[in-house]
Amino acid sequence: MLIETRNIATARVAVLTAVVAGLSLSLSGLVFAADSNTADASAKNTGLSQQLYAKVGDAVITLDEYNQSFQRTVRQKFYHSKPPEGELDEVRKAVADELITRQLLLQEAARRGLKPDETAISKTLDKYDQQYASSARWQQQRDVLLKKLQKKLSDEDVLQQLQSQVRNIAPPTDAQLKKYYQENPQKFTEPMQQKLSLILLVVDPSSAKDVWDAAMKEGQSLVKELHQGKDFAGLARLHSGDVSSARGGDMGYIHRDMLSEAAQKVVDELKPGEFSDAVRVLQGVAILRLDDRRSARLREYNDVAERARGLWLRDKSELAWTYLKDKLRLDTPVTVYNKMHNKDDDA
Repeated sequence: MLIETRNIATARVAVLTAVVAGLSLSLSGLVFAADSNTADASAKNTGLSQQLYAKVGDAVITLDEYNQSFQRTVRQKFYHSKPPEGELDEVRKAVADELITRQLLLQEAARRGLKPDETAISKTLDKYDQQYASSARWQQQRDVLLKKLQKKLSDEDVLQQLQSQVRNIAPPTDAQLKKYYQENPQKFTEPMQQKLSLILLVVDPSSAKDVWDAAMKEGQSLVKELHQGKDFAGLARLHSGDVSSARGGDMGYIHRDMLSEAAQKVVDELKPGEFSDAVRVLQGVAILRLDDRRSARLREYNDVAERARGLWLRDKSELAWTYLKDKLRLDTPVTVYNKMHNKDDDA
């Protein structure tokens, strides 16, 4: 399939713009990841290994880089509140896994000869430079900040290219799709549906007990009228506060998970044509009538072939991406020097 080159460039610019937006580069606290692409071969021999968090292949992750990423993640996840006990360990592991995986993927991108789109990156840097041209701090640190930002954008660009390559799965054959359909019936099964009618006497949840008692008494009175032969639709139009009242209470076909647990329990005990007693629900007091019930059914393959294709591509794409990351982990030596965070991490 041919793709116009201009469209690819446009897409990369969009990706780079999104990256910049997510960097949180406020002038009051610019934070960039340290450059960890070049390993310091003499670090361990000179007693500096304690300044490294991990070595991934021939590259290193500094302890400072790890700590900055950890603290940034904690702020994003918990804001200014105290993290729940035990959850920080999960955050530490997630941050470490993310940094190591990112380094593995950058090395794989280099092996594949992927190059960043320098033109698109240059345009993004120019826009950022113009945005902060009047800032004295930006002018003082401009060269350093632009260099680090360029590195960040370049890495994101090649990682995006790598992911696109890996996830670019060949279209499935019809035989593959049919097999996928047969092996995953739950993905193509329509859940049970129920056609309901409703009379809802609306009550504010915060209302006093006597208000709820009055609504329940009115509901029981309406149930009595229904048993006497009164028309459900007519009573719904007169008394119901639900939007379905204009349709005589007709709610149409709905799935089980669209009702509250209390309402669904009532409906489960009804047969088509039967109505319930007055039941308290969150919005007030309800009377439900079951008009029809459709059992769950597996849709025919021809009706869901396009959906099957989309799901197959999504699953295979995710599998390919996960497989690459797992393989890189197995094939690349990773040494973690500092498994615990600094004492200041919880601050």
